[in-house]
Amino acid sequence: MTKPQLTLVENTGGTGGRFDNGLSVQGRSIPSHQMAESSPRLNQLDLFDMNDLPELRVFIVAMDTVHGRTLHQAVLSNKPRSVIDLRFAARFDQYGSSRDMLFEYFKAVGSYYALESMPWHDLSVRDFMTEGSVQVPRLHHELVKLGKGAVMLFVPKPQHASMLTTYLNRMLSTRAEISWRIEQIV
Repeated sequence: MTKPQLTLVENTGGTGGRFDNGLSVQGRSIPSHQMAESSPRLNQLDLFDMNDLPELRVFIVAMDTVHGRTLHQAVLSNKPRSVIDLRFAARFDQYGSSRDMLFEYFKAVGSYYALESMPWHDLSVRDFMTEGSVQVPRLHHELVKLGKGAVMLFVPKPQHASMLTTYLNRMLSTRAEISWRIEQIV
């Protein structure tokens, strides 16, 4: 008995002028086939109606487990207005990426990067579940005061992403006046 064989075929569906043939990042051109493969095509139906899209989109990235290519695709496809690094020690050693390359992508999409270190090694799940235990003024400003748009948050591990999601849902449900969606990228 032979195993079935999978053949990958490039999708040549028209883009209808929605995307150009590439993105220029500080002197280099990145062909569109290297950009986020999950970018919506004109002939592809969106999961959300345009009127139902949340006004605030938060993307939490677990930096210890994310592949560099996945991170680049997330930055290019979501175009965050701000990237807040909540790790205690900011390092960019993901496979398939480098600090310089990632910051070129931030610059290309117009993202603002800020380091707001949190002592994750001293925090527990309980700290994120009780009111007032964890307070991150920068997050409050970015998510509640500035509101609309996409914001990307860097945390060390996937369990930290879950803890932060709990905190953000509680904070936004009591303080935000707009709709939001929180996604994790691991």
